[in-house]
Amino acid sequence: MFQVVGSSGRSYTCYSSCHYCPCPAFAFCVLRRNDSLLCKHILATYLSQAMGLCQELALSDQQLTDILLEKTGEKVEA
Repeated sequence: MFQVVGSSGRSYTCYSSCHYCPCPAFAFCVLRRNDSLLCKHILATYLSQAMGLCQELALSDQQLTDILLEKTGEKVEA
Protein backbone atom coordinates (compact mmCIF):
# COMPACT_ATOMS: atom_id res chain seq x y z
CA MET A 1 0.00 0.00 0.00
CA PHE A 2 1.34 3.43 -0.93
CA GLN A 3 0.25 6.96 -0.08
CA VAL A 4 0.77 9.15 -3.14
CA VAL A 5 0.20 12.90 -3.16
CA GLY A 6 -1.37 13.93 -6.45
CA SER A 7 -0.73 17.13 -8.37
CA SER A 8 -3.84 18.65 -6.77
CA GLY A 9 -2.41 18.01 -3.31
CA ARG A 10 -4.89 15.22 -2.56
CA SER A 11 -3.50 12.02 -1.10
CA TYR A 12 -4.36 8.68 -2.73
CA THR A 13 -3.89 5.26 -1.16
CA CYS A 14 -2.68 3.05 -4.01
CA TYR A 15 -2.42 -0.72 -3.94
CA SER A 16 0.31 -1.82 -6.33
CA SER A 17 -0.08 -5.51 -5.42
CA CYS A 18 -3.61 -5.55 -6.86
CA HIS A 19 -2.97 -2.64 -9.26
CA TYR A 20 -5.63 -0.23 -7.92
CA CYS A 21 -5.85 3.51 -7.26
CA PRO A 22 -8.97 5.36 -6.07
CA CYS A 23 -8.34 8.40 -8.30
CA PRO A 24 -10.90 9.49 -10.91
CA ALA A 25 -8.43 8.93 -13.78
CA PHE A 26 -7.96 5.27 -12.80
CA ALA A 27 -11.73 4.74 -12.57
CA PHE A 28 -12.37 6.35 -15.95
CA CYS A 29 -9.36 5.45 -18.11
CA VAL A 30 -8.41 2.07 -16.66
CA LEU A 31 -11.64 0.57 -15.36
CA ARG A 32 -14.30 2.16 -17.53
CA ARG A 33 -12.71 2.88 -20.91
CA ASN A 34 -9.96 0.26 -20.65
CA ASP A 35 -7.57 2.42 -22.66
CA SER A 36 -4.80 2.70 -20.04
CA LEU A 37 -3.00 0.18 -17.90
CA LEU A 38 -2.41 2.50 -14.95
CA CYS A 39 -2.75 6.03 -13.65
CA LYS A 40 0.09 8.40 -12.81
CA HIS A 41 -0.19 7.55 -9.10
CA ILE A 42 0.47 3.84 -9.64
CA LEU A 43 3.25 4.74 -12.08
CA ALA A 44 4.75 6.91 -9.33
CA THR A 45 4.72 3.95 -6.90
CA TYR A 46 6.53 1.73 -9.43
CA LEU A 47 9.11 4.40 -10.23
CA SER A 48 9.75 5.26 -6.57
CA GLN A 49 10.24 1.57 -5.75
CA ALA A 50 12.63 1.09 -8.67
CA MET A 51 14.62 4.19 -7.68
CA GLY A 52 14.66 3.29 -3.98
CA LEU A 53 12.85 6.48 -3.00
CA CYS A 54 9.99 4.97 -0.99
CA GLN A 55 9.74 5.77 2.67
CA GLU A 56 8.57 2.71 4.57
CA LEU A 57 6.50 3.24 7.70
CA ALA A 58 5.27 0.78 10.29
CA LEU A 59 1.60 1.32 11.13
CA SER A 60 -0.51 0.24 14.05
CA ASP A 61 -3.75 -1.59 13.34
CA GLN A 62 -5.68 1.59 14.20
CA GLN A 63 -3.59 3.74 11.84
CA LEU A 64 -4.15 1.26 9.01
CA THR A 65 -7.88 1.19 9.75
CA ASP A 66 -7.99 4.99 9.67
CA ILE A 67 -6.26 5.06 6.27
CA LEU A 68 -8.52 2.38 4.79
CA LEU A 69 -11.70 4.10 6.03
CA GLU A 70 -10.57 7.60 5.04
CA LYS A 71 -12.50 7.58 1.76
CA THR A 72 -15.81 6.58 3.31
CA GLY A 73 -15.53 8.88 6.29
CA GLU A 74 -16.55 6.01 8.57
CA LYS A 75 -15.28 5.89 12.14
CA VAL A 76 -14.47 2.74 14.05
CA GLU A 77 -14.81 2.73 17.82
CA ALA A 78 -12.45 0.49 19.78
